Amino acid sequence: MRFGMPTLVEYASIEDNVQLCRRLGLHFVELNMNLPICLPEILSPSAIRSYTERYGIHFSVHLPEELDVTSYHPSIRSGHLKRCEQTMEWANRSGIRTLTMHLNNGIYFTLPNSKVWINERYEEMYLELLLKSYAELYRLAKSYGVDLCIENTGNFQLPFVGRALELLSASPNFRLTWDVGHDAKAGFAEKEVFDRYRSRVRHMHLHDYNGKSDHQPLYKGVVPLGDRLSLAREHDWTVVIEVKTADSLTESVEALRQRGFIDF
Repeated sequence: MRFGMPTLVEYASIEDNVQLCRRLGLHFVELNMNLPICLPEILSPSAIRSYTERYGIHFSVHLPEELDVTSYHPSIRSGHLKRCEQTMEWANRSGIRTLTMHLNNGIYFTLPNSKVWINERYEEMYLELLLKSYAELYRLAKSYGVDLCIENTGNFQLPFVGRALELLSASPNFRLTWDVGHDAKAGFAEKEVFDRYRSRVRHMHLHDYNGKSDHQPLYKGVVPLGDRLSLAREHDWTVVIEVKTADSLTESVEALRQRGFIDF
């Protein structure tokens, strides 16, 4: 089990993030591609490899959250798939193995007494696009030697998303990121999915949920962190401590150290 940190919005450079990672004794930084400083066009593979060679700090990647590889619009879908391919190539050249992406729910229509997910209303078309897109993504992931992990965002309990995951699980390249804070915010309704696909989990996002907000410092909420970390240790998952300020991250690392999960 190796611990890392997210890219912090309060820092203007990757260097600042790497130095905090070093000071905290963590192993890696997760590059969040929603931040301009983490774009492949700005952050070169040689720069990433240089940080690893100089400081021993490694990296993972979080793809842009707006990606929708099942969009009903061909040009949008094609562009988002292209960005995924570019990212996998960049990760391969940078020595990065783990990439996390969201499974976009699509939009919903709000009716007087309910809401209707468009992907559920047109589920046959949605699943056809899903299988076609992920067949290509998993082919590329295998080619570039990366794990492309789908993260839960409080959506894995949605029936149509559950059916999508079941179809994707037929691929030997199907991988998951378990976000334990998102799961808690969803009333732990997503845990059953991770129990079912335990062997496919490679990565964990670790943060607490206090009943109102997630991404809280560790041990400030309701997430059974000891249980989740024991699983991560047992299965040798990488773990991002996904609290998003330097102060809360430092506090969380110290809490883990006091409880024996970090011994450096």
